[in-house]
Amino acid sequence: MGKQRKHSRGESVPSSDFDNADRGFIGTAKDPKIADASGRVVWDLEAYDFLDADCPDTANPSLWRQSQLCARHGLYEVAEGIYQVRGFDLSNVTLIEGERGVVVVDPLLSAEPAAAALALYREHR
Repeated sequence: MGKQRKHSRGESVPSSDFDNADRGFIGTAKDPKIADASGRVVWDLEAYDFLDADCPDTANPSLWRQSQLCARHGLYEVAEGIYQVRGFDLSNVTLIEGERGVVVVDPLLSAEPAAAALALYREHR
């Protein structure tokens, strides 16, 4: 049986979900705050850091665990030539490298997180 993680209510759950969520991780933004041209923060990668703590009694443990999985952020290699930037918006952006350029699939919901995601991709690729 694979590694187990302690669920906050005492039972053990497989840690393979966390291993899968972290697979292919390359790096994340140096500055966790994504701002617009006026300096207003439009997305904060640290806003979900509270999920690193144990699940409080007031939260559903399964939803807390799912949130922990979804809170990972950064650039990931999904397969050779296919990359995703996760956690920079409500959706993920996928970048597919081709012979003549990069195809961007789902360019996120707003310009600033999309620009930050593209900058992260370019920094590492």
